[in-house]
Amino acid sequence: MSGEFELIDRMVDLLGETARDTDVRVGPGDDAAVLRAPPGHELVVSTDTLVAGRHYPPDARAELIGYRGLAVAVSDLAAMGAEPRWATVALVVPELDEEWAARFASGVRRAALACDIKVVGGNLARGPSCVSVTAQGSVPAGAALLRGGAKPGDGVYVTGSLGGATLALADPALAAWQRESGKGCDAAQRYWEPAPRLDVGVGLRGLASAAIDVSDGLAADLTHLCRASGVCGEVDLARVPTFPGAEATQAIGASDDYELAFSAPPANAAALRALARRTRTQITRIGRIRAGAPPEVRWLRAGARVRPPAGFRHF
Repeated sequence: MSGEFELIDRMVDLLGETARDTDVRVGPGDDAAVLRAPPGHELVVSTDTLVAGRHYPPDARAELIGYRGLAVAVSDLAAMGAEPRWATVALVVPELDEEWAARFASGVRRAALACDIKVVGGNLARGPSCVSVTAQGSVPAGAALLRGGAKPGDGVYVTGSLGGATLALADPALAAWQRESGKGCDAAQRYWEPAPRLDVGVGLRGLASAAIDVSDGLAADLTHLCRASGVCGEVDLARVPTFPGAEATQAIGASDDYELAFSAPPANAAALRALARRTRTQITRIGRIRAGAPPEVRWLRAGARVRPPAGFRHF
């Protein structure tokens, strides 16, 4: 079996064109990457760590773990309206398995191609299995979408549909999907190969007043947005778009959807419809922002208030 450094070299080779770019002056192989930031832009940086047994089944195919690890980190860039630029990937494993690591690198490469991001470095260490990804993007100066801009009167919107990834965790087809290369379970694909809403995020610059990605569940994440903005939200459960087989109350507590939730002024409704058509993405208005204290979200079914699930908790 190859040693650590030979294995790193092989993984870099497997990344191929996803490790090279004209803005990458120095990529993998040195102490740090040297990158050229676009003129007139600000950098957007986010780090995600996925722990085996907590954030993904540890016996899954290595390429799926690699894909998921990169894609979920890039979703944060979408929520900020950023264009993806670079990522670094740190892998911790209990044993050095050359074939497993090569398959992991191939999954990272596929995700990098799908997200149009360059992998410019990382780390390999021995320990309990986990993956940490730092994703970097860029936005024109002052244009980043934040959680803190929602205003009373804004509409509340969400992209796509909710609840699919959580359905996958309860679906017997997931076990076969995560061990074999065959497809056949749409919910499993949503879990293992999430598609960050990058085009929508960029398109929301200048349209959305606040935004967040739905990683811990809409109920939890929309509450974060309202608290950051100092406002209250009101959502009609009948309007919440759900993945086939998911129920609305379940779907708002479901984690791992990696859709975008955002607020926008009523004057931008037509522009949002145009953005949905241009990006071929479902964008649904599910509620409104209102004044009130303390900041919270009211979830309503037929006018009656419903207590939402707590969503995913890291501790």
